[in-house]
Amino acid sequence: MLKVMMEFRKGILFVRLYGILDITTIDTFKKEVKEVIIDSGIKYVVLNTYNLESVSSDGVKEIKNLRKILKKMDGAFFLFGGEIKELKSLVNLENELKVFERVVI
Repeated sequence: MLKVMMEFRKGILFVRLYGILDITTIDTFKKEVKEVIIDSGIKYVVLNTYNLESVSSDGVKEIKNLRKILKKMDGAFFLFGGEIKELKSLVNLENELKVFERVVI
């Protein structure tokens, strides 16, 4: 099961994921996160994976796909909470609030 919590502050969408991101929950991620970002034109996203129990290779691909989409939109993707081995290479924030030091809106 995947639970998604989102908060929009100062032009940045904070997305917090809880549970498992795998082939059975990818549709939830696509509908609740990716579609919202694309449809609303949000350019700056912080994805917090600290509370994910596990991520499959399909989940990692989906996260990388979201990063590509934001880049094409001249936006920026930030990842916090790479406790999961498969995500460590994508982590570029030491905590969520550091994003305010890196993004000027």
